[in-house]
Amino acid sequence: MLTVLTVREAQRRIINSLKGKLTEIETISVEKSLGRAVAKDVIAPYMLPPFARSTMDGFAVRAADTFGASDSIPALLKLKGNILMGQEPPGSLEPGEAMEIPTGGMIPAGGDSVVMLEHCEIIGDQVAVYRPAAPFDNTIQVGDDFKKGELVIPSGRSIRSQDIGILSSMGVLQLKVYSRPRVVIFSTGDEIIPPWMEPKPGQIRDINGSALAALTEESGGIPDYRGIIKDDKITLHQAVLEALDEADIVLISGGSSVGTRDVAVKVIDELPGGGVFFHGVSMKPGKPLIYGTSDSIPIFGLSGNPVSALFSFLLFVRPALRVMQGLSPFPPFVPYVEARLDTNLSSPGGREDYIRVSLYEGSNSGKEGDNNIRARPIFGGAGLLSTMVKGDGYFIIPRDTEGLPEGEKVKVYIY
Repeated sequence: MLTVLTVREAQRRIINSLKGKLTEIETISVEKSLGRAVAKDVIAPYMLPPFARSTMDGFAVRAADTFGASDSIPALLKLKGNILMGQEPPGSLEPGEAMEIPTGGMIPAGGDSVVMLEHCEIIGDQVAVYRPAAPFDNTIQVGDDFKKGELVIPSGRSIRSQDIGILSSMGVLQLKVYSRPRVVIFSTGDEIIPPWMEPKPGQIRDINGSALAALTEESGGIPDYRGIIKDDKITLHQAVLEALDEADIVLISGGSSVGTRDVAVKVIDELPGGGVFFHGVSMKPGKPLIYGTSDSIPIFGLSGNPVSALFSFLLFVRPALRVMQGLSPFPPFVPYVEARLDTNLSSPGGREDYIRVSLYEGSNSGKEGDNNIRARPIFGGAGLLSTMVKGDGYFIIPRDTEGLPEGEKVKVYIY
């Protein structure tokens, strides 16, 4: 019988054990930094934009010269010249003057706004302006994006595509980031064979090795899948010892329940400089999770059942990977949709149930502000990966809830 922790308590113990444990800092090119965790604040080295520019095709003017302009009484301004893209204006604007300007063109000294081309007409050497302009109309001013010395990207945040764009515009070509954690992965079990082999009766191809490697990659780590280890304590112990020389995290898939041949907990408990922190979490799927360390290197024993292993990764391994890269353990926003159950569901209580669902459009409930998205549970045990492959996401039945009725609104987290 496992002595189990709640999901939150298990997460708390894992995160606390990793305080101060960060991967090394490395310098990489900005163009290869997508998804990487910033290790040092990025400060704007220049004003951005470095010059005031137009956001419309039109005429650069002094706003005061256009006050009162209308279709019947236009403001007549002297056309001083034409501003070309990528070049400085041909002089400054004096009272009563205008310059033709393209979108992105540099605002001349003395000018403070742009009148759209549609609201103007060239008459000889003059421009008739039929709409008044307020100061800074249709312009972007110096430093509107970022001012010199302003914080652009704080440390402890992962780089997004828009971040790469703004850094490139500032001429920032390199970034200091936390290196990606190396995750060594083992599959265990006498019945497990590699995917390229033809299974004999009683054998199954390895699912978890490749799935956990993909999740590791998706979570910012570097997967190092080392194949299948038989249900033998000595062999697994030696393999893990060798992995500790190179790994930031070790994952052992299988051998985590309480059967006589499940050896992962014994192996972790006998590793140097550590041992098992806990064994068991009050959740389904994923109850027989093991967590321990060896000389501060985290080691996870995941269930051999694919769905259990993947949920354990999402809830426990991924936060550890984030912490080791200088990120918060849980992202501030997680994609989800609200949907209504299309059937009654029971739950025994005393554990969190993670229910896989597919989403579809149904008829509107008629309730104000309600959408017509429905959640259909996909039933099946933790050994059936089809319950995730066919699904769009999952929702959680809390520990103190014994079920949910049809029509109940649930928050579905998208895979």
